[in-house]
Amino acid sequence: MNRKKADMTKGPILGRILPFALPIFIGSVFQMLYNMVDSIIVGRYVGANALAAVGSTATISMVLVGVASGFTTGASVVVAQLVGAGKHDRIKAAISTTITLLVTAALIITVVSESISSNIMHWVKVPQEILADSLAYFRIFLLGVIFLVMYNFFASFLRAMGDSTTPLIFLVISSLLNIAGDLFFVIKLNLAVAGVAIATVLAQAVSVVLCLIYTSRKMDYFHFGKGEFVFDRKLLSSIVRLGIPAGLQSSITGLGMVFVQSLINTYGAVSIAAYTAASKMEGLCNLPMGSIAQAFSIFVGQNIGAGDLKRARKGLLYSDLLAVGISLCMSVVIYAFGPNIMTLFIKSSETEVILIGAAFMRRWAPLIFLHALFEGFVAFLRGSGDSMFAMFSMFADLITRTVMAYVFALGFGMGFMGIAWAIPCGWLGCSIFSMARFFQGGWKTKAVVDR
Repeated sequence: MNRKKADMTKGPILGRILPFALPIFIGSVFQMLYNMVDSIIVGRYVGANALAAVGSTATISMVLVGVASGFTTGASVVVAQLVGAGKHDRIKAAISTTITLLVTAALIITVVSESISSNIMHWVKVPQEILADSLAYFRIFLLGVIFLVMYNFFASFLRAMGDSTTPLIFLVISSLLNIAGDLFFVIKLNLAVAGVAIATVLAQAVSVVLCLIYTSRKMDYFHFGKGEFVFDRKLLSSIVRLGIPAGLQSSITGLGMVFVQSLINTYGAVSIAAYTAASKMEGLCNLPMGSIAQAFSIFVGQNIGAGDLKRARKGLLYSDLLAVGISLCMSVVIYAFGPNIMTLFIKSSETEVILIGAAFMRRWAPLIFLHALFEGFVAFLRGSGDSMFAMFSMFADLITRTVMAYVFALGFGMGFMGIAWAIPCGWLGCSIFSMARFFQGGWKTKAVVDR
């Protein structure tokens, strides 16, 4: 049986985390390219309104995908701890249970969301001048939810097994196809916003097909004999226990951002376009910290599965110091080159969008280290099996960011720029909550597997 995996229970800590985090980081960059390239192509080749249309539905998409993709997080923690405990005979049952759960959830999300898509546009206050494009993009995006969720499943499983390189290769291929598709559908066929949505769905489908071919050929875990494709209720319980908090974390965080997006939408298409570009850069800056956190979560899962709590704690110090150092470099780049960065997303003639977006980014850029700090603590909680408090920590970010956006923008009369100041407030809230749980020590009793 092919059990390609990285053993993180031995050897130098950063020597185990970094080689695992690097492919995740590169993969995360390419995964982000799905939406970022959409924004760049429509912003530079169609215009500010098209960029605003793509950005106006991004938070809704985050909510919907987060509902289903949370279960992939739960499944990856279960698999990582099964690997650490040496219980390989249970992995096949975890796979079949997760696939059944994800396909069902994705289909329900797609059908329900398609039926109320017009109402959703109204709820988030999409301006009339971009309504048609926003609705077209959103409806086409929904057709690809099942592909996006299933890719996340395959990638999470392979990473939990210690293989972060294979999903990266497939993601790079599909991302390049997405770029080519965007250029073809937008420039050649002149399909504008609908064109980038079509290209994204097709590229996501390719990534899933590639993952299916690889796993079925290379891994015995995906060879199901008669009676082996099961729906294991005990494993389902663990996956749901870990996955629902992760799914709620993603979807409720997204829901909070929907409230923020609704506020942003009241400032018009120019502000929406500026925020869309600035938020892509926020996401890009956070990728190194998030990638280290994903690798560190697997590190924690394996070491707690092996019973080595001291090594797990030591890994937190190393990973957080590394992430904070990277975040400080990011802060300098964003602050110094804000206007230049904005021109990646929009025509240089769109001066107002460029100036507003650069000013927005410069509000939160010096404080990115707060995001790096909480990523490590939340990853530790999640890897230990304490996913409920990991979720609560992210809720602290959500609630603080959302409330302060309205307080600064409306209560203090700071307008659109008040929303920028709310972002680091959310990071601070999450840092405080997750650190408090770590030092309190309640995570010590949350391991999934018994030794």
